[in-house]
Amino acid sequence: MAEIKDKIFIHLPLCSFSEYMPEIAGHRINPEILITAEDLDGVDGEPYKAIEEIGRFLKEQKLFCTIHGPFLDLNPGSSDSRIRRISQERYRQVLALVSPLAPKVIVLHAAFDPLFYEDRADAWLERSTETWCSVVETAGKMYITDQVGIALENVLERTPEMIRKLLLKVNSPLLGMCFDIGHFQIFSQAPLSDWITTMGASIFELHLHDNHGQWDEHLALGEGKIDIQGLLKMVQDLKLSPALTIEAVNEEHALLGFQRLSSYLTSERVKR
Repeated sequence: MAEIKDKIFIHLPLCSFSEYMPEIAGHRINPEILITAEDLDGVDGEPYKAIEEIGRFLKEQKLFCTIHGPFLDLNPGSSDSRIRRISQERYRQVLALVSPLAPKVIVLHAAFDPLFYEDRADAWLERSTETWCSVVETAGKMYITDQVGIALENVLERTPEMIRKLLLKVNSPLLGMCFDIGHFQIFSQAPLSDWITTMGASIFELHLHDNHGQWDEHLALGEGKIDIQGLLKMVQDLKLSPALTIEAVNEEHALLGFQRLSSYLTSERVKR
């Protein structure tokens, strides 16, 4: 069971981390720490002090972490060169901020919006490739001893093809995907099997939450219509071992999701 728990993370904003330290320690939960633009702009070294405190806590508790970087209003494939530069700057800032934590994965958004870019997909792909090549190069220099995986999360993408093409063009072992099952449930036009088999070992992390297929509710696992166990079985059959991150709207849903995910992982349905 301890080995299984090492793979499970729970999403938690940086600004709330100190408040939940007792629960994290008590339940032996690995955190995925959300870093926002507001965190990066903190005054008097506040974000660095917070990261130092978290680093000491995780070392003391012998826990791991993953990171979710800023994403609102960022666009790595924007047609506006200034927006791309700002996006790259934010990515570099978060890489530098969290490097003392040696995170297993850093999640950032791929941000392909078919509504705006579907008829200009090739141009978006070229611009986005330039952005992520730069980010990967920066990560390679910052994380020399503790190699980090940068995972691009699906949101509005209807199929896995654009993220697959992007990973192939960047062609770096540091760059992979974070597959968000909730976003898939709402926005995808391709079946789940297409996403998992197409992306395969490029899936560094799964974001796990539930909904009813209408909007991004971030419910506790088992409270919506998503077949979480089916997803886990598919991942296991392909011998993949991504980080498993629960994204919930509150502490109750997070702990319920943690309990149910632990149960799913030890059930006969997903055990060999």
